[in-house]
Amino acid sequence: MSYEVTYKGHQRIDDTGKPYYVNEYTESYTVPTQYKVFFTLSLFCGFRKGETLALHWNDIDFKEKKISISKSVRMTENGFDYKEPKTKKSVRKVSIPDDVIPLLKQYHFEYIQTRFSHGTAWQGDLSNGGNLFIQADGKLMGHTTPYQYFTKHLHRYNEWVQNNPDKAKAEGLEELPIIPLHGLRHSCATLLNYLEVNIIEISKTLGHSTCCFL
Repeated sequence: MSYEVTYKGHQRIDDTGKPYYVNEYTESYTVPTQYKVFFTLSLFCGFRKGETLALHWNDIDFKEKKISISKSVRMTENGFDYKEPKTKKSVRKVSIPDDVIPLLKQYHFEYIQTRFSHGTAWQGDLSNGGNLFIQADGKLMGHTTPYQYFTKHLHRYNEWVQNNPDKAKAEGLEELPIIPLHGLRHSCATLLNYLEVNIIEISKTLGHSTCCFL
């Protein structure tokens, strides 16, 4: 999942304070695996943002293909910290779609490499296998970071569709609405309903206290 960004020509200042001009150039980027995992879990497992941010590697059972939700990251008196999930029904185990398992394993491999490459400079939580979603030094990912990255890519995608209408039409692609990150949770419910999953099971997957919220 790569994309290109073109930077227009612009002035810069070198280390001596002398100005110089940089011509237009294009660079290729790859979406970090952890963001792919974050948005995939939001869409196909229906987790709340706080539940996803709170995940540790020990919450994932690769053998049984399930993820345990037992905590959430929310605002506390000491800032954002771990709290109990929204309701008692929010404590649950959610099945991981088969197609998501390889992505999770790939990210786990990258995570371990990153962690050991930092050595003693690693600032992340070392308990329960460590947090899934992190900053560059291993600290827990910021609460607003996922949505900032999410909208950034929605805007980039829409810009590509606008600038490449013929190619987009040939591939059946259209502009996407700039929805809240919580909208992926709603999309999960819609997808499960489309697959004719029992509404009670959908409610259990999403951790609702009652299926009336669907």
